[in-house]
Amino acid sequence: MKLFPIVYADLISAAIVLYVWIRIYANPTLETKAVHLFRNIGITIFVTLVLDHIWEYFYEISDLSKASRHLLNTISSLEFLCIPVILFFLLMYHRDQWDLGDTLALAADAGLLILNLLNIWIPTYAKTTKGLYMENAPAAKWIYTGIVLLFCFILTHDILLSHDIDVENRIMVIFTALIAALGSASCYFDGDVVAVWECVSIVYLLLFLTFVRIFDKTDQVTGIPNRNAFTLAFFRKKKKLAPVLVSFDLNHLKNFNDNMGHSTGDQYLFAFAMTAQKELKPYGKLYRVGGDEFCLISYDDPKGIQAVIDRLQEMERSDSAFGDFPLDFAYGIAIRSEGESNETLYKRADALMYENKRKNESGQARM
Repeated sequence: MKLFPIVYADLISAAIVLYVWIRIYANPTLETKAVHLFRNIGITIFVTLVLDHIWEYFYEISDLSKASRHLLNTISSLEFLCIPVILFFLLMYHRDQWDLGDTLALAADAGLLILNLLNIWIPTYAKTTKGLYMENAPAAKWIYTGIVLLFCFILTHDILLSHDIDVENRIMVIFTALIAALGSASCYFDGDVVAVWECVSIVYLLLFLTFVRIFDKTDQVTGIPNRNAFTLAFFRKKKKLAPVLVSFDLNHLKNFNDNMGHSTGDQYLFAFAMTAQKELKPYGKLYRVGGDEFCLISYDDPKGIQAVIDRLQEMERSDSAFGDFPLDFAYGIAIRSEGESNETLYKRADALMYENKRKNESGQARM
């Protein structure tokens, strides 16, 4: 008999959680609420792994009596509370944009938690047999399927839709959902509870990496996609090339930085980015590619884009919801020629923007 049994697969899961924590606290690149999310989920996983070792200890000393089976079933049911608790934390991450879908998901998660607690006395999804094996209850397949569907809903509704993500992040999210489904399948078909916690820890790691990549591709001043995202979306794209590229350059950033401080300069950038994004969103995606430089990648009609830009210039001031700053900018619209590369299109848009800037400066000088 092992007095202190070690489940090495659980140690691997614990190491994954520890790795995420070290990444968070050694290089805090995530927003505060995301740090809290991964801290809370990590604690939940650690508690579950401790319970798994406690279960293993009592399994080793079990006398196969009814009381022993009930104790093991109780510990196992408490372990599975990990799932609704993690789903709850994921839902709460999105609480500032709560809607009917979130309410229904929370109700489903609460129902899942109740089923886990009921399983201590009534086999709602599984029970411990006389041979100390895990046996599925008749409703188990529906509960496991429901867990996967609920997790996928939270991923798509509260993670994908609340962030500006690209193909790279979508692939990571798809594999996150796939691993969660494999964990449920291993538990249902093979009774492999340890594999479940391995899958949970891998899902935890993939979610963390997804959030990190989203952050790495988000401009922290304006909240719109940054140069990294622009490079992935434009320079590395080989198919369905965007026919229109617009380059913007603001005219007053240096003045705000020098005379009012960089904090005011950041507010100026934010006001332009939010106002321009609000007006141009139907036509494409706006990126901040440099200090006061922005680019719009569009697959739409350049005439419609030109009309929006003209409207922005007529506004003269940014949308009051984002601050009171001038909308004074130079721009260049480049329409792709047949066979033209992304690099050439970018250079043309940039050259047209500087031409527009020089024209505006010479016009102001004459006035």
